[in-house]
Amino acid sequence: MALFAALPARAQSTAAEPAPALRGMDVVSYFQPGGPVKGQAAWRHEFDGARYLFSSAQNKAAFVADPDRWLPQFDGLCTAGLSKGFIGRSDPMVWKIVGGKLYLFSTAERMPADAQAAQTVARARENWGKRR
Repeated sequence: MALFAALPARAQSTAAEPAPALRGMDVVSYFQPGGPVKGQAAWRHEFDGARYLFSSAQNKAAFVADPDRWLPQFDGLCTAGLSKGFIGRSDPMVWKIVGGKLYLFSTAERMPADAQAAQTVARARENWGKRR
């Protein structure tokens, strides 16, 4: 009987932990040469209901000091989808830095070429503003 009594408590503590954001990729590393890279549980930080993992103490400190600088735009939704007026999931491995901000896309085919990136972001921003 004691075994069954212990199981629910263990399940509850695991369920309360948020899943790693960006599939565990270090959000600061997107802005660094060679990025992004996987974060480690040793350098985690909970922010706005999500758990972020970092590849170094320095990246964690940078995020904690200014999360808005590093977070993906549009709550991490697909920027190309938003530019066309619909909401879609993104893949954290399909990304682009535009104007110093991180934008995610659902597929490589949806990610705009560099020449069209600013225009895609502007349309997405306009549509994002309409939904609020």
